[in-house]
Amino acid sequence: MVNRLEFQEDLSAIHRDMIRLGSMAETAINKAMQALRESNAVLAHEVIQGDDAIDTLEREITQECVRLIARQQPRASDLRDITANMKLVTDLERIADHAEEIANSTLAIIDSGLTIQIPADFHMVNDLVTRMLHEALDAYVSRDLALAYHVIRTRDRIGFVGQGLLKLIVKTMQEEQGSIPALVQLILVTNHLQRAADHTQNVAEWIVYHLRGTYVSELKDLPDEDLSDTRMPTVEQVNESPSSSDMDGEG
Repeated sequence: MVNRLEFQEDLSAIHRDMIRLGSMAETAINKAMQALRESNAVLAHEVIQGDDAIDTLEREITQECVRLIARQQPRASDLRDITANMKLVTDLERIADHAEEIANSTLAIIDSGLTIQIPADFHMVNDLVTRMLHEALDAYVSRDLALAYHVIRTRDRIGFVGQGLLKLIVKTMQEEQGSIPALVQLILVTNHLQRAADHTQNVAEWIVYHLRGTYVSELKDLPDEDLSDTRMPTVEQVNESPSSSDMDGEG
């Protein structure tokens, strides 16, 4: 017989671990970009060394999700919650991997001994990606559909600015050929930021799936961001209500 209270407690533990993993990924990307801005090798090494803890937590969350499905009998909405988290955890871990690669590029620039001017648009892409990730995590905690939709829309803006930034770096290469090794690393960092944005968009899309039971790809158009009825009960509120897992509606 399924113990619904025990199930809800286990699911709550997964939610808490997901929030912790998201915070670790956000810290990693912010610290990696700070290391690049400041040419700080110590910070870059901290990001690289911290990736193992993120990988470990990702595996633990995945294993707990599988265990929960195997040992319990999750109903429709619960199963959707668990499967969405299994997808989310992979994207968050990949964001941290891109942070590690940014840290590696920072060390390569420092080791080259070259001094390069980081374009202003680079900071814009950085700010957009970190804000996008922060908002995606907020949407997860607050179960806010409108914010999840906003995150998905932001990805297009990052792509537009990122493409312009790549063209600028290539132009700088032509003018400052002695700096090419360091500028190549900047191109790699730009690509890693855009891939991190892709995974953040995935996070937002899995939040939509969790809350609506609908894949974003199935929507003809994203709903307006000013909808007033898109905030569901928060993770904390859901976790405090064991009876919520007794509902097996699809919406």
